[in-house]
Amino acid sequence: MDIRPLAELRAAEDLSLAFSPYGLGGRMRPEEAAEFQQRQIADCDLATGVAAGTRDSFERLRTVFAYGVLCYDVYTMVGDQALLIYEQALRDRFMEWCAGTVIFRGPQTPDVSYTVASYDDVKKRADRMMRRRAQLVVGTHGIEFNGTLHGLRQWARTAGLLRGRRSRAVEEALAKLRNHVAHPSGHHVDTPVGAARTVRDLAELINQLWGQATPDGRLYPAPLRREIAVLSWNSSGRTRMEPAGALSAPDSLKDQDDEYQHLVVRAIPFIPGSRWNDEHWAEFDSHYETTQFPTEYLWGPGTRAEARTWLEHERPEGDSADFTDRVFLVQDHEHLLPPMRPAVAAGLPDNQRVGIWHAIRADFPADAFVHVRDSGDRSAGHARHPGDCPACSAEVLGSGSHDDALRAAAAALGPILAVQLPPARLPTSTFWPERPQADPRSD
Repeated sequence: MDIRPLAELRAAEDLSLAFSPYGLGGRMRPEEAAEFQQRQIADCDLATGVAAGTRDSFERLRTVFAYGVLCYDVYTMVGDQALLIYEQALRDRFMEWCAGTVIFRGPQTPDVSYTVASYDDVKKRADRMMRRRAQLVVGTHGIEFNGTLHGLRQWARTAGLLRGRRSRAVEEALAKLRNHVAHPSGHHVDTPVGAARTVRDLAELINQLWGQATPDGRLYPAPLRREIAVLSWNSSGRTRMEPAGALSAPDSLKDQDDEYQHLVVRAIPFIPGSRWNDEHWAEFDSHYETTQFPTEYLWGPGTRAEARTWLEHERPEGDSADFTDRVFLVQDHEHLLPPMRPAVAAGLPDNQRVGIWHAIRADFPADAFVHVRDSGDRSAGHARHPGDCPACSAEVLGSGSHDDALRAAAAALGPILAVQLPPARLPTSTFWPERPQADPRSD
């Protein structure tokens, strides 16, 4: 190798300087590039309780990332090492979870517990027990477990440490990339953007394993804040969403609102530039889950004055809602209807319980709907029996009659308290046109 002088080792690499807050193009000064790249992962702090080994490996990664400005290959090294820390984090969390004892259940034998002092002990014991067709006991479940990354991922999901249906697909992708890094078969080069994304994803995964969601996170977001909002529409199809306080403002709309109808809901507010804006807010329907995020019916429809009076009397407050791993019931009768909350389905009269029902776990109602719609095509590879779907971000809980689907939902959620809501919705629908007619007042 060529021996390079210290001054050359300290010099910024041209390719690194090409990455800026505005994308590729131009050229940043070395000082600006060094600060900019470090800021890309500066807020990726780990939760307090994360195991020391995982924390040390992650912080070492963040330290080295800063040197990518001087050596572009550092970004590839950081991205690869982050994928290897993925497995280390799962191993460290497993050791905390098992607290020195693992339990296996054989096909025809009682549960047997073993003492383990390290993950190497776990791996050796798992290998032996797999040959005997024994399963690792995780709560009330038994899972196939050989101690590899695949087994660790299944354990973390079964133990409830990882959540979200869409994040499951990302975990699988990270596992495949990790295997490629551990057993390379070719050459690849990562970018500062790709390496930073991998580090951020790793931070989210580690924090989730130790019970901390990530505010505005991509994989394991913290619950979203819901505020009281007013949805309004008129006969010409104009719609709007306003914060509840707007109804009491001095310049609140008056005469021109005589033709408008209003609904009061608890919803995710629309924030320009936010990752989690609900593009389907104007699809709200009290009986169906037609908005992207959980929107709760509170009052209406009625006039603006009536809405203001109700708000002043009841004074409802906002809350927080977790939109991941929700359970939906999808009814197929003459045509496929939008997803419904189990509590709403439980409150339906007998004449509306007809057809085939599907209980689906998904992050978004559209995910549940698309799974049921496409599962009719066997060539698409969607799961038709209970379990995770290999073709999409959904989990099948059960199918059959209304009662069958409701029992499957209750097995996942616990007892379901039936609710009966008045039919209320915004009349114009782009994404969900196939819905039974609501009350005439809302049309």
